[in-house]
Amino acid sequence: MKSLQPAERLNTLLNANWKLPSTKRDRFLQDPEEHDFWQADHITAVAEGGGGSGMDNFRTLCTPCHRIETSKLHQRLKSKRLNEGAEGSGKQMDIMTTFSKVKSTEEKRKKKRKRKRVAD
Repeated sequence: MKSLQPAERLNTLLNANWKLPSTKRDRFLQDPEEHDFWQADHITAVAEGGGGSGMDNFRTLCTPCHRIETSKLHQRLKSKRLNEGAEGSGKQMDIMTTFSKVKSTEEKRKKKRKRKRVAD
């Protein structure tokens, strides 16, 4: 990237769907650094058990690709949390079921309070 002129660098980055943060745009174009364009990535994410692995679990990705992979990881982790919360059934939680459970729990509390008042 350093071999390109700033205008050529800008066109190359934009053609690659690179999102240039406005706060760093001038520095990216005038004085680019390696970490601006390449990121180290865990092949098996740390959150998925890849933290104790060696160098064979690393790869180098361009920053836009790393952003995409990180987004995919966040989606997988979100799905996993939703699935784990679905009564251990492995199915995604149904919002109507969740609200009906909350409602029935509230109704049980009200009945309990009512019984307690009657007993007093």
